[in-house]
Amino acid sequence: MRTYLITFALSLFIALVLTPTFRDWAIRRKWVDAPDNRKIHKSPIPRLGGVAVLIALIFPLCLLPLWDNRISRTLIENTALIQALGIGIPIIAFVGVIDDIRGIRAIYKLFAQIAAASSVYISGIAIKGVSIPFFLDGPLMFPAWLSLAVTVFWIVLVINAINLIDGMDGLAGSVVALAGVSLFIMSSIEGNIVTSLLLIALVGSTLGFLVYNLNPASIFLGDTGSMFLGFVLAVAAVDSSQKSYTLFSMLAAMMVLGLPIFDLSMAVVRRFLSGKNIFRADQHHIHHILLRRGFSQRQSMRMLIIAALGLETLAFASIYADDRLAAISILAIVPLAFVAVRLLGYQRIISKARRTRIFNDLGVKSQGRMDAIESLEVELSSIADFSDLTVLLENSGKTVGWVAVRIVDADAEAIAFSWPSNRDDRIHISDMKTRTYLLKNGLRFEIDQLNEDELLGPMDQAFFLLVAKAFETSPAIAG
Repeated sequence: MRTYLITFALSLFIALVLTPTFRDWAIRRKWVDAPDNRKIHKSPIPRLGGVAVLIALIFPLCLLPLWDNRISRTLIENTALIQALGIGIPIIAFVGVIDDIRGIRAIYKLFAQIAAASSVYISGIAIKGVSIPFFLDGPLMFPAWLSLAVTVFWIVLVINAINLIDGMDGLAGSVVALAGVSLFIMSSIEGNIVTSLLLIALVGSTLGFLVYNLNPASIFLGDTGSMFLGFVLAVAAVDSSQKSYTLFSMLAAMMVLGLPIFDLSMAVVRRFLSGKNIFRADQHHIHHILLRRGFSQRQSMRMLIIAALGLETLAFASIYADDRLAAISILAIVPLAFVAVRLLGYQRIISKARRTRIFNDLGVKSQGRMDAIESLEVELSSIADFSDLTVLLENSGKTVGWVAVRIVDADAEAIAFSWPSNRDDRIHISDMKTRTYLLKNGLRFEIDQLNEDELLGPMDQAFFLLVAKAFETSPAIAG
């Protein structure tokens, strides 16, 4: 216990000293997060707080081998964890610092996260199985390929969950500190010395940083800090899951990190259902919703911390309580998630976004039809015969997205022109609507369009009027 306390104190002290140092340095170099319409803060705030947290966490662990005791020897012997952190942390830190200083595309950050997560697996730390209480007597072991996929997915999931929840003063740091304490207690109970040491250093460094990050914040974690802390939490959970599938299942770790994982999951779901790029930031995270409902940053923080504590209580109950209470705690996650979705109004947010997308698409189609009408009006004046008209109609049909276009001779019961020549069987007839317009000499102008384009009917009428005018004014076409 003394080693844990010293590690915690050193991490806390180093973070307290380094955080304002990096803050002032970032201000001088103008490495700041400028406010915009998406962000909460109103003035430029320096980033790079995550670098101070990283140093504060790693430094005590590097000094530990100088102190010869059982814990230091155990740390040195755990070469897999040392290698995983030694490869993964530099990758995460390098990409994070670049993003904090210059900015980097989300897809490149994702590639770096996958590379760091893969290095953890290669080092020998992997989710090799999972315990499912009340369904299996023992752990369910994974084949190698599935173990790799699950391990990488878990680490990338946690990294991005912490990264996305870092949108309000002190929120990400508080969530990480609470999760670190919970996982530290679980690891200590199981006798996982090295993971416990890593987690207590994480808690100390995060708390030291939070002194400067709580509202009103004078420095932010930045991507360096949020991704680094997420990476360490994810690796600690995986390392512990290897030691005891039953007591320390990944399910418990997911419950401990339930708040940021829920926020990330809803971000992906709502962006996907709304037809948006899932990597594109928005203002519909949980803290944004609470702020829009009139809660202050501090009130929102309290509510979210209480929610995080509730989930961590359920996590402890799921692995340390009696079977009945454990079952209740696990099953409680589903209705709690459903209630949260309803209370936060995600259904309304998704519906509104889908309506906006539909109207935007309709606007694009409308403009395309307008351009095609203008082009048709110009080109009709220069055509010489009926074959020129059919080519023009075929090109127009492709441009505006009709399913089919026909000119039918009603008297001869024959089709004078049809595009395309064969009906697309992938489109069911019930999904189409046919518009019919009468031309000169018993001819009919027919347009097959999708039901969803019915609002664009007036523009189809304009197309017909132009074609009808051409038949009336051009004897070559009419003949």
